[in-house]
Amino acid sequence: MKEINIAALLGSVIDALPQLEHATTTDLEGLGVAPDTAEFLVRLHRVYYGPGQPSRRQRSAIKGARRHGHGLIAMQEIEREVTKTKTTQQWRMRQHLCATPAGQFTTVARKLRREWNPKDDTPVEKVSIRRYANGTATMSITARDVDLTDVYDAIDQSAPAESFLNLVRGEGGAGRLNYIPMITLQLDTFAKLLAISDCNHNGGTGTGEQPAGASTSSANTSGANPGGADPAGDIIVRANNGARMTGKELAERILLKHGFVAILSRVHGPVDVYRMERFATDKQRLLLAAESPECAWLDCHVPFDKCQVHHITSWADGGDTNIKNLTVLCAHHNGANEDHPPGGVPVRRGRMTRLGGQVAWQSPGGGVPVPTSPTN
Repeated sequence: MKEINIAALLGSVIDALPQLEHATTTDLEGLGVAPDTAEFLVRLHRVYYGPGQPSRRQRSAIKGARRHGHGLIAMQEIEREVTKTKTTQQWRMRQHLCATPAGQFTTVARKLRREWNPKDDTPVEKVSIRRYANGTATMSITARDVDLTDVYDAIDQSAPAESFLNLVRGEGGAGRLNYIPMITLQLDTFAKLLAISDCNHNGGTGTGEQPAGASTSSANTSGANPGGADPAGDIIVRANNGARMTGKELAERILLKHGFVAILSRVHGPVDVYRMERFATDKQRLLLAAESPECAWLDCHVPFDKCQVHHITSWADGGDTNIKNLTVLCAHHNGANEDHPPGGVPVRRGRMTRLGGQVAWQSPGGGVPVPTSPTN
């Protein structure tokens, strides 16, 4: 065995390691080196100078350790942090830490692991229950903010358990305030939302508009609660009941359902408030039942109670929820109706319209509409 300079190994260890090329743990122990230290030094030589390792990374790590004069204790700290790192990232970590001054290894290693392995903070939908000895229990549910807010608002806080169980059992739930959500949007944010919705509706841009999710600009939203963009680039808005939602969810759940949208301009202040109500009121349903006691499609006799309220000019196309723009169709014909025919003329199955004040079915090709309600 060639002579080994133990003092050198205890100094700037990286330059002394080459002398261990053929040394074993037993050799080092015979020179008075503690077993654990001897084993570490042999392994250190194999990592930094041995074959089978990425040579470019070896050279880079050696250069960094030499520049900072890392001794045995420093190299032990480095390798300890390396073992906490994913196997595929260990040599990257080793390079960074060898080029780091002693005393900063832990801080730098933690920062790098967070950067290389960002946590997915998206909550997983789940439900759990915790039972107590007194016969009660606590149930915890994780789901979309906007969905659980709907449930929360339906619960009578003076009798939460009873009203929640009634709601789940389909027994009507507890009484509650007739809450109508208000969404406050800056004018430029509303314009962006409309552009996204229009792009989705048309299936493309064609006019240079970005498709939904392509925009990376953030948008300002209501009041003191600034908005932003989700990871996909959509706008984020907050309702006054605390629910947060994306622009897509806003279009689907609010603009297409019920509530108010307040439009504000940074220059002119409040612009307007729009009432958004997609679903027919009980009074409107009574009037529709009187007009069409069964499906209004030609020669369909599904009774009113099994039908759906249908917008003649579709809600998505700006059709109002008023009695002149409503009729009733069974589920099959509500799906068959051509909501967006080119030029307003159906080409496949036909569509519902009104002829004067009468509900009528228009055949494919643009024939004369045929009144269909028995009360016409």
